[in-house]
Parts: sequence; structure tokens; C-alpha cells
Amino acid sequence: MQELSPAARLAAWGGAALTGDVSLDDAADAVAGPHDPGHRLFGLDAEQGGVNLAYALGRLRADGARALRLVLPRPGDVGGLPGPPAFNEKAVARGEAVLTVGGPPQAILPEGRGAWTLHQVVADKRTPLSLRDAERAVNQVMREATQLLLSLDVARWEPAAAEVLLHQSARATRPLLPSTTSQQAHHVLTLSQRLLGIVEVARRSDGAALTAAATAARAQALRELEAAARHGLEAACSTPVG
Repeated sequence: MQELSPAARLAAWGGAALTGDVSLDDAADAVAGPHDPGHRLFGLDAEQGGVNLAYALGRLRADGARALRLVLPRPGDVGGLPGPPAFNEKAVARGEAVLTVGGPPQAILPEGRGAWTLHQVVADKRTPLSLRDAERAVNQVMREATQLLLSLDVARWEPAAAEVLLHQSARATRPLLPSTTSQQAHHVLTLSQRLLGIVEVARRSDGAALTAAATAARAQALRELEAAARHGLEAACSTPVG
């Protein structure tokens, strides 16, 4: 399995710190990793400059945050973002954001290696996609898309996909999720990452589709697979809220 993105690590490990499942220092270390230890959050109220992640998570918890939620927005798919529009535009440009659950509505955006910014956002009363529903959606889209992709691609990209996924399986060098994370979350994360890898490989060519209609159908199936896998990854890395 490949390494998680910085925001995914922050949501998973920072959320576990907010619930007390891991220490603040362990969460900060898991987000930063051994080669990038200087992560700092800018924009925290009453703080001049950036503060280290352990301190920032402690402040968020003291302010009432009890969970973190990962959002991986894309142009045309911003359903998980709360607003305002200016924040949503920034989040789409970065491709990932972490929202707090509980306390003042806030969000954290990555700003390059080791830097994060805190933003005030609109209170979001929508219910995020649950892990169970995310898993169901991924499985449903897989069933619906498999036969279509096989008929259009005639297995052209399957060997390349298998090679990429085999390479990805050895890339992760540290635990992706905290040990206290549910087995279902681990399963959905694995499934989602594999699907995203397959979609990435499939998009490198047009498969064996010979007509414009077939090409369009293939592209639509891949978009649906990618969206379902992305939302599965969001659910797997977000703190479950009872």
C-alpha cells in the first residue's frame, strides 16, 4: 500500500489524538514522518507564527474539537466542503482538506512541505458519508463498472495495473492508520487505494475502445470508480463519530 497524503495522515492520526487513542506527540510524528519533522500550523488564534502539530492538536481539543474529517475535493465534486466559497476554492486547488468536528467550525489546509494553515469555515450540518455507506458505494460501483471496462479494454491495461499495484504494496514503510482504527476502515482504505491505482493506470491510455461512444463510456466508468474510491479513502481516514 502506498503512503497516505499529508492531509489523510493528519485526519487519521490527528483524529486519534483528539479521541485519546494516541498521544499528541505520536500523532504529530506520524503526520510528519522521519524525514520531515518540522510540521507547523499557522493561523491558530492568539498565536504568532506557526506552532508545532502536537501543540496545535492540543489547542483544537481544548477548543472542543473531538474528531477530524478528511475531504478530497475535485473540480465538480466539492460536496464535502462546507464553505465559504473562497475556502472551497483553496481546498479544491490543493486537492485535500481536514475539517474539525466539534468546537468552532474550522479547517486545515496543506501549504507545502511541513506547513499548514487554519481557516474558519461555515458550520456544516450535513451528515458525512459513513464508513459502511462508503464501502457499499465502492462495491456497487465496482460491480457496475467491471464488466464494462473489461469489454472495452480487453485486458489491455490489466498487466500494467497489476505491476503498479504490486509496486505500491511495498511502498508504505510505516503504519497507515492507528492500531485502534477499525478493521473495516483498514479494509476500505486498502480497497480504495487499489482502485485509485487501477484508475490511474487505466487513464494512461484509451484502452481498446474504438468508437467515441465506447471511449466516453469508459471515461465515465473510470470517473465513477475514482470518485467512489476517493470517498472511501475519506471515510477510512476520518474519525468515526458516534
